[in-house]
Amino acid sequence: MVPEMIARLDRWLATNRPEYYARLQPGVTGDQLNEFEDRFGVRLPIAYRLLYKWRNGQEAMCSSPLEMNWMFSSLEDVADTKGMLDRMIGADFESPEWWRREWVPFLANGGGDHMVVDLLGIDGGRSRQVITFWHDEPDRGIRFPHMEAWLRDLVETMESGELELV
Repeated sequence: MVPEMIARLDRWLATNRPEYYARLQPGVTGDQLNEFEDRFGVRLPIAYRLLYKWRNGQEAMCSSPLEMNWMFSSLEDVADTKGMLDRMIGADFESPEWWRREWVPFLANGGGDHMVVDLLGIDGGRSRQVITFWHDEPDRGIRFPHMEAWLRDLVETMESGELELV
């Protein structure tokens, strides 16, 4: 199912947003994903791995969003962001629930907010759910039950003509 969704995403972007599509970076290798997992002591969902094997986010100088105002982060940006936020855990000015080591970003809005995969599960949710991390708000809303649901929603929104870009 995930490979089919990624193929549909690829076709739609190439056809309907060729300028954005041209700014997507080539995918990463399995070894690069394994190194990321080892560095942070996490196991990425298959959908996350397949998405990054397809494309390694968008170019750093590209400010066009993938959806709404969310830009597709490169694995390097994910590692930098995750490393910085992981180091802030336990800082006096933040509550322990502000950021968790089990969160791995993949979309960013350029203002310090991220859509993340929650590898543990918060608020009674399941592991691998997609949540929104607002850097200055305590709400950590569950957006999708898993990455596959996010990907399916993205592709169906694109194909139906309902994709919003801010």
